[in-house]
Parts: sequence; C-alpha cells; structure tokens
Amino acid sequence: MKHTEGACRMITPGEVPFNNMKHHKLEFSPGTVIIYYNQMGIFRILLAEKGSEPLLGCGSTEDRKMWPGLAEDLRSYFAGRETEFNYPILMDGYSPWALKVLAITKRIPYGRTCTYSEVAEEAGAPGGARAVGQALARNRTPILIPCHRVVGQGGELVGFSCGLHWKRELLKLEGVLK
Repeated sequence: MKHTEGACRMITPGEVPFNNMKHHKLEFSPGTVIIYYNQMGIFRILLAEKGSEPLLGCGSTEDRKMWPGLAEDLRSYFAGRETEFNYPILMDGYSPWALKVLAITKRIPYGRTCTYSEVAEEAGAPGGARAVGQALARNRTPILIPCHRVVGQGGELVGFSCGLHWKRELLKLEGVLK
C-alpha cells in the first residue's frame, strides 16, 4: 500500500513556539470539536461529547476568528463532503517512530481505510501493528491526521483515543460504514 504525498506541512520538533495558544469550539452532530492552535499551526483537535468545554489550564485563550478557513473546512467535512485539510500541524513532542506513522496515516485517502498491519509494513516494521496503534493513540490532531481510517484486521473498529463512537461517526461521514 503506497499513498501520494499530502500537501499539509507538518512542523517538526524544535520549530514550535508554544506561546499564544488559542482555542475555538465548534458543535457538530457527533459532538464538540475544540481546536487548539497558534500563529504557527494547529496543535490539537479535541473530539468530545456535545457541549464540552475547552480543557482548563491549557494556557489558551478563546478566539472567534480561528485559523483561516478551518471552520469552513470542518463544516464541509461534517456535512459529508470530501475535504482536504492543508493546514500546518505542530508536531513537537512526537518520537521519530510516531512521526513516521503519522506521516503515513496523513496520506490515507478520504473514504478509504488501512489496517494497523498495513501501516506498520509501510513504516518498515512488519509485525508492528501494536506499535502503530500506540503511535496513533498519541495523535493530537484527528481528522487532520485521519487516524480513524486505520482499522483492525477485517475492518474491525478498534483503538481510537477519542472513543469508538467518534471513529464510527467519522467513517460513516466518509461513506466507509453504513
């Protein structure tokens, strides 16, 4: 399994100043989406229950403007339209293995899935499905890095840090599940 290179720039460790973090909250039918970001890029996307509030103590301030275009792209995505998310993602704090797994996962096309084993094989670690799962569990930017598109053998829905409810809903939006 090979994927084409994604257009999104992933800002690597050492490049990211974590000051001036802001957040923006959006509501969609599956739940609340809270985006944390600064002028350099997107740091975290939190998928939570409806009506959830931003994390306390994260040092961010509310911003109604948000990253240009991201709110519209998220609305389009949650309306079931294929959407390309070409935003800088702040990748500081990930191990080299996690960075490799996240880069592979970023390239999984809309409406398609791969297994943990397939991602492991592409990453050069046949038999490393659990290690892929551990790396994806640390993904701070679901949807932008679509870890919901990675499934167990036979298409089984397993392992999603935001909850299997969200994984199921996102795959339904993309037409993978009925």
